[in-house]
Amino acid sequence: MSLLTPLLSSHNVRNVGVGLEELGLQDFVDGGFFNGDLYLDVGKQTYKDIGYYRYGMMGVMMSLFNKKARDAVAKNRQDNLPSNLKGDGLQTGGTLVVSKGGAGVLLDFRQDNPADHVANSEILRALGITDPNAKP
Repeated sequence: MSLLTPLLSSHNVRNVGVGLEELGLQDFVDGGFFNGDLYLDVGKQTYKDIGYYRYGMMGVMMSLFNKKARDAVAKNRQDNLPSNLKGDGLQTGGTLVVSKGGAGVLLDFRQDNPADHVANSEILRALGITDPNAKP
């Protein structure tokens, strides 16, 4: 998502993240892992209002054996991205793209697996923005 921020900004689109806890927040900010407006919702009301759920302990354990999760861990290691198992690893998240003024939802991506994420190309498509770096 952070890679999109300059392109989004050039189209007057804000990149907003909502975190759920203070634990690790400063390391996240200092590490430059998100390039946009960052908010903190320790009560998780935003997550509840959107309808994101919490994994059960067994569901998280099973997802760790999923190929998608193993591939994500391997890619993070390849990219030298630090990770830890601190904090609330049971809360699901997603990506919500909302039209100007909040009148409509353009994209509602929800995690089914902790390794799930929406492709940047899907975000741009929902916004009607052409990626100048996309390969034909």
